[in-house]
Amino acid sequence: MQLKLEQAQYRSDHGELRSGDHHIEKSCTAVVSQFAAHNLKEQSTITLADRTDSKFLLPVRVLPRFLGALNSDYTILEESGHRVFTYENTYFDTPAWDLYLQHQNGKLNRHKFRFRRYHETDIAYFEKKFKTNKDRTIKERVNCKDVQSGSIVVEEEIVKPSLYVNYRRVTLWNHAANERLTLDYDLCYRRPEKAKVARLDGLLIAELKRHGNASDSPFVKTAKDHGFSPKTFSKYCTGVCLTDNGSLKNNRFKSTLTDIKKASEL
Repeated sequence: MQLKLEQAQYRSDHGELRSGDHHIEKSCTAVVSQFAAHNLKEQSTITLADRTDSKFLLPVRVLPRFLGALNSDYTILEESGHRVFTYENTYFDTPAWDLYLQHQNGKLNRHKFRFRRYHETDIAYFEKKFKTNKDRTIKERVNCKDVQSGSIVVEEEIVKPSLYVNYRRVTLWNHAANERLTLDYDLCYRRPEKAKVARLDGLLIAELKRHGNASDSPFVKTAKDHGFSPKTFSKYCTGVCLTDNGSLKNNRFKSTLTDIKKASEL
């Protein structure tokens, strides 16, 4: 189908979700400034469109400590003078929530569609993510400046905006291992047609993206030294669960919701 991207509407709705800087950022200012930096052009040389992901659910209070421990092994993304970025994700699903239910029902080959805007740089992409039965993630993206008609072709017959997912991110790069580490916090969820906002302000989500085994990763070693191990986690499916009124099955994600609660309370 031809999907019309209502970019101005998405931008406006995401603007209503943000309520200023997160409290943890004051504790991170000094350590963030100490990293050597890389830019988007340099980061684009990292070929991780086909990759494995390792995710960790941590209490947000450990962010300054972890950044300090990783300073010598990673560089930090800096663009237009910013080192912390706001991500505005608009996910799409069918009216019957088929893409969410693919994950809930254990379908191994599944995909997601999203529109992503980087607030600080005003760069936007439409992305298609495919998760294979080999637990690999394959991502395709189209720069929305190249979408002249404002519409894009998707495989599903009918999809519409289903969930806004908004968060802050620090991105680190280990050049030697060719791995990217993203540290996300202050997650805000809202469905386009509803005013209710679900906020996870006590949670830090670390995602390590690389080829092959991650056991030698400096971040993984640091996380394990602090007693943390990888967890399963989907921003989209978690947000659907947190904003649902009980109409959708969510038994596959109950353990994730418990892990989030535990991590946020540590």
